[in-house]
Amino acid sequence: MSKAMENHLANHLTVAVTHEAFVPGRIDDVFDFVAAEDVLPKILTGYGLVPAVAFTSDISGPWDQPGSHRVVHLADGSTVDEGVTHYDRAAYFAYRVSNPSFALKHLMTGATGQFWFEATEGGTRVRWTYTFHAKNRLTRLPLTLFVKSQWNGYMDVCLRNIIKHFAS
Repeated sequence: MSKAMENHLANHLTVAVTHEAFVPGRIDDVFDFVAAEDVLPKILTGYGLVPAVAFTSDISGPWDQPGSHRVVHLADGSTVDEGVTHYDRAAYFAYRVSNPSFALKHLMTGATGQFWFEATEGGTRVRWTYTFHAKNRLTRLPLTLFVKSQWNGYMDVCLRNIIKHFAS
């Protein structure tokens, strides 16, 4: 199969969602908070069917280094692996999610998250894109429904928690 055909098929198996927010903090501070090793329980507090993050474990290296990974433990006892893929302080942070132990394991092969940060007057514009990779064409539809009904709200709660951290 040609590379162009592989890319075409891969694009038809992704479900991506992007959210943006203005955070009332300096770009360096906002980036450092969002990309911090210990931030997940503070900002991923759950929404609907998506449980909160309880804690992380098995961190392999400095969290500002691509290649570092950890296990994310959710409040319902499930886990997912997460690894840093890009870290450009105060501009861009990206990670890969794999091996979910919960129901999404039947729908997806993994996911990627990307954060972009832009200094603006009075704060920082944060853009977060989360891309799920469906197992196949049949799982793309239920994965899309999950993203629209649950993951969108999860991302909104997360961004509101980031804003609240800097507004206080």
